[in-house]
Parts: sequence; structure tokens; C-alpha cells
Amino acid sequence: MRFRQFVAMSLFLELSVLSAHAAAPVDEFVYVGTYVFGPPSHAEVSDQRAAPQQGIYGARLDVGTGRLSSLGLSVEIKRASWLITHPSLPILYSLSQIPGDNPASDSAVISFAIDPKSGALRQLNQMDAHGLDATHMAFDAASQTVFVAHHGSGNLTDLPVESDGSLRPVASDLKDFGSGPTARQKSAMAHGVAVDPTHHDVVVADFGADRLFVYRFDGASRLLTPATVPFLQLSPGSGPRHLLFHPKGRFLFVNNELTGEICSYQWDSRGERLTLAHCRSPYSADYSGRKSAAEISISRDGRFLYLSLRGDQEALIAYAIDMVSGALTEIQRISPPGKIPWSFGIDPSGRWMVVADQGSNSVAVLAIDAKSGRLTATGESTPIPNPVTVAFYSPLTHPPSRRRGE
Repeated sequence: MRFRQFVAMSLFLELSVLSAHAAAPVDEFVYVGTYVFGPPSHAEVSDQRAAPQQGIYGARLDVGTGRLSSLGLSVEIKRASWLITHPSLPILYSLSQIPGDNPASDSAVISFAIDPKSGALRQLNQMDAHGLDATHMAFDAASQTVFVAHHGSGNLTDLPVESDGSLRPVASDLKDFGSGPTARQKSAMAHGVAVDPTHHDVVVADFGADRLFVYRFDGASRLLTPATVPFLQLSPGSGPRHLLFHPKGRFLFVNNELTGEICSYQWDSRGERLTLAHCRSPYSADYSGRKSAAEISISRDGRFLYLSLRGDQEALIAYAIDMVSGALTEIQRISPPGKIPWSFGIDPSGRWMVVADQGSNSVAVLAIDAKSGRLTATGESTPIPNPVTVAFYSPLTHPPSRRRGE
């Protein structure tokens, strides 16, 4: 009897410890990509110490409190314009500008192994991305493929990923076509890329052509081909920037940089077709200032969408998503913590938003209310020069067995 009581008590204590450990907040690593805008000043040329270091900066985010602790410059590379993490391995991918004699390509994708304890980065390999001014990436978990949108050359490329997270050479390369009515839209400019939830299609937001291009994707060969309906024409001068699919896959959301509009499209995966469902402007009808929509993201439960505005009217806006129609209802509008909210990301826990305020050389943390979707400034921030993109690594979303590629 005493033995049974002892075993029962031991089991109870063990489960209690495990439960407490599971409930304890887990730190996440935040990675911020940066690059210098415009030519260096005379002071920077004469004194290299004055020039801000371009590359990937790291920080530690306390999931329980939202506290952000800087880890400094993790890797010095040129023009880290977009970052993404592998969905199941401790791997970070970064775009970068590369020198060379090839006039058709100045961009690369670099893979880095993440130390799960310290957050330090170790380069695995680097591959030519086969394009100019690469600005955006997406990861397809089903085929283990990285897609790259090139703003300068208007093309989409894909790179297969090895079992250890390293990259293989470009497998497919397709070019958008068309132009828009504004001075900034003289040719096709692929600015964003998203993989549909069936993993059979890839959609590109082309800023220059005012089009959403749809490409069929073969996960086995990694080959891209134009869909039966190759593109959807948007309003002239809209300038689509970034796009993402709703978690349930029924809608695609796009923010248009030049008009500021945020639009939702019904997605027919069988017919590979997009149909406009809802479009709204974050600006009043009498607004005459400079418009510039920057970033969008969706909450983990798919109930809320967030948009950042730059231009003459800077803001962070929260919308409620109608799950049936795809319509968006504004529920909150606040000033960003700093200047020019170039980009932002929602951490894997869904509790925090980290904003890259490029104009104030800092990143800041806002709390997200899971029930209402509303944002609250925390006062947490850390200085980082010219931040433009945010990515996260969390032990909660990368189990130890999967980190080893098992």
C-alpha cells in the first residue's frame, strides 16, 4: 500500500513539474534584416566607424512579458531585405545583395543554422537567386522550397531545400510582364509571393504591372508554369506589394502600396482563379497626402488582419475578417511606436507584434489582445539601424527531434 502511494505521489510530482515547465514562458529569438538606404554620407565615407552595419540583428523576446533584449549584430551581410525561418528546423533564410559581373543577377539567398540556446547564426551556404533586387520570400513546407520575388527584374525563382536546411541551385525561373501608369511602374516588378494552402499554386503580387500572377507549381520537380488564367488585372496605379492567404485557404489578401487599399480575393484552388471579394481604403475620401501601404499580417486564428501605413499618414490598423465574405472591418487605428513602420511580424505565440520602424532606427513591441485583436504599446524597443524585416525562431514551434532533421 505504501509502495503504491509512493509511486502515485512520485508520478504526481513528475507530472506537476512537467506541467509547470510546459506552462512556463519560453524565450523566442527575433531576427531583424537591415540595409542602408541611398548613398553613404561624406562622414560615413571618411569615417567607416560612422557607417551603420548592414546585416541581421538579433534580439531575445520574453514571451511572458514582451521584454525585448538586444543581441546585437548577428551577421554582417549586404541588403538583408527579407528574412524567413524554416517551419520545422532551426534555420534562417536571408536575401542579400551580391557583387559580381552578371548583369542579370545581383541577389542571393543565404541559409543560416540557428543555435537554439544562444540564437547565434552560422552560415550553411549561399545560392544565387537569379534576379535583380530580390525583395520577398515564401517557404513551401510540402516540397521544401524557397520562392523569391525579384523587384528589379520582375521574375520569380525557386530554390529546393536539403534535409539539413541548406539550399540547392535555382530550379525554376519565370518572368512577369506588363507595366503601370505611374513613373514607378515602367516594367514588371515582383514584390511579394505566397504559396496557396494546397501547395499546387504560387501567387505573385507585381507592383509594376498592377497584376496578381498565378503560377502552377510541381512539388516533385520544383517547376513553375503559368496557370490557365495566368494573371488577374488590378486597378491601374494600385501597386500591389505584399500578399498572404487566409489560414483556411478561402481568401487571399493583398495590400496595394500606391493607393493604400487592402483587398481580399476569393481563391478557387481547383480552377486556379482569383475573384475580387472586398476592397477598402484606409484613407478618408478627402485625403490628399502621400499614400503608402507597407506590411500586412493575419492573426494565428485567422480572425484579424493588420496593416501598416507609411507616407504622410503613418498608422497601424487592425481589421476584423468576415470569415464568410472576406470583408474587412476596421476595429482600431493607432500611431506606430516609431517612424516609418516598414514591416512587422507576429510572434509564434500570437501575443506580440514586433514593428520595424525604419525611420527611427528601432524595433518596438506591441501586445495583441487575442479576443479583441486590439494592439497596445508596451514601451519595449531596441535600437537597430534601418530595420526592414522581422522573423522569429521559437523552441515551441521547433521540437528537438525535428531540429535534428529526424
